[in-house]
Amino acid sequence: MSALGFNIKKGELWHCVLSGTRREPVYVSHNRDRFDPDQPRIALANYFKQTFGEIISRTAPGRLAYRLSLDANSADQVAYLTFPFGILNLVAHDRSLPISEYVSQSFSKKALGFVGNKFEACDEMIANRPEKWGDPEKLAALAAWMTLDA
Repeated sequence: MSALGFNIKKGELWHCVLSGTRREPVYVSHNRDRFDPDQPRIALANYFKQTFGEIISRTAPGRLAYRLSLDANSADQVAYLTFPFGILNLVAHDRSLPISEYVSQSFSKKALGFVGNKFEACDEMIANRPEKWGDPEKLAALAAWMTLDA
């Protein structure tokens, strides 16, 4: 069963699909969608509802996960770093998909069975991954990885 993980940073929504197991994760795909973090809240909410729905329809995962950032220092940052995941939870509920949330500290050596840095673990342990991929997409991959069966 595949897992779809999400990560958000200012102006960017990253997602990554993994299959396999927690011990042997396999890369399927990843992508980035850009958004205007300064748009009105209603437009931002609509954007995320539409985009999450499209990504889920296109990738057909068995479960969802996301990395929740704890870095918001203002209401404007909360609007694009946190609120979208409330919308994702509603979309998951409407589609009867299980969903899990994580923070960066969740991606531990104990949880995923790797040695060293979590970003290096993505390169070393995820099969068929791209040659070059950055930390934002690896955070989405880590969220997906956490939800794979052990």
